[in-house]
Amino acid sequence: MALYRVKQFIWGFTSLFKKIDDTYLTKFLDEEEIKIFNKLKHNDKHHCIRVCKDSIKMRNSLNINVDMYRLGRAALLHDVGKSVKHLSLIEKSILVILDKITNGKIKKYTNIKQINVYYNHPKIGSEILKNNGFNNDKELLDIVQYHHSSIAKFDNEMLKIIKTCDDIN
Repeated sequence: MALYRVKQFIWGFTSLFKKIDDTYLTKFLDEEEIKIFNKLKHNDKHHCIRVCKDSIKMRNSLNINVDMYRLGRAALLHDVGKSVKHLSLIEKSILVILDKITNGKIKKYTNIKQINVYYNHPKIGSEILKNNGFNNDKELLDIVQYHHSSIAKFDNEMLKIIKTCDDIN
């Protein structure tokens, strides 16, 4: 797990120097969705694009019967809750360490905006999408809201794919 976190830190740092690959944005998102996506921090955008690419690869390689357009869209928008408070790489690293040291007990300090976003960005993201006219897309809202929840609770292939790809990115 420690090496994984080091890899995430390196990805986050190096992403600061890379251009956003907007090929996936224009393929899976409309103009309004791109505006929502663009509120994310640069390294979070790269993360969402990696999750999207890996989700499409997983769908294709395992021949999973889900709509590729909807999967790509959900993967790109899964972390929009992080746009309400941009966490620096140092802040994220500190939160990961504090989470580990306290066995998740810092979760109760949601009055601190960084902690609230770190733990609650899925619910926040679902609310952002609801407030932007996505009320009728329950599947998208569920994927965004539950992408850090236990997969066993859900019978949704898109959610399972995105959760798996999010966990490795």
